[in-house]
Amino acid sequence: MMRLQRDRAAFIAWWAEVGRLKRALALLVLLLMAAVVLFALAVMGPRLVREGRLLWFGTRADGAVLEAVFERSGTFKGGAPKYRLVLRYGFRTADGRPFTGTTVRNDIREPRGLETGDPMVVYYDPAFPGNSVADYNLRTDVYALALFLPFLTAIGLLVPAWFALGLLRSPNRRSGHLAGR
Repeated sequence: MMRLQRDRAAFIAWWAEVGRLKRALALLVLLLMAAVVLFALAVMGPRLVREGRLLWFGTRADGAVLEAVFERSGTFKGGAPKYRLVLRYGFRTADGRPFTGTTVRNDIREPRGLETGDPMVVYYDPAFPGNSVADYNLRTDVYALALFLPFLTAIGLLVPAWFALGLLRSPNRRSGHLAGR
């Protein structure tokens, strides 16, 4: 604990000596980090919540592929081709009602052949069976997001908040040492 207080005091002393432009740039970078993280959470969070809820708490059904379209969508960092899959499927609920759904998967490295009529596991919400997802890379995507988003949040939001809180609580700031430069 003593070392942490010494390190914090050394950082605050260093920060007081940094010029105004460097301080403004550092704060801008921290704000941009937070904005990017909030954007990522807004984009990926709802997918994690929806698909994770269906995987973990939904009802499993046996379905079938109605149509599978793989489109080349770019290349991975190493140069391997990247594909996007639009998968249409059909399934029956526990009471026998038929439903169809569509699942989209991006960043597929090696598309496996899916033919019309191939069996496909589907997870659906029993209260609203139209809300469903096919189990094609589902676990990988859900668990990757479940691990990645909290880490991203910690780095992109908690670190800037901790930094800002440390500066706001700084004794040098209250005594006017940070006002200049």
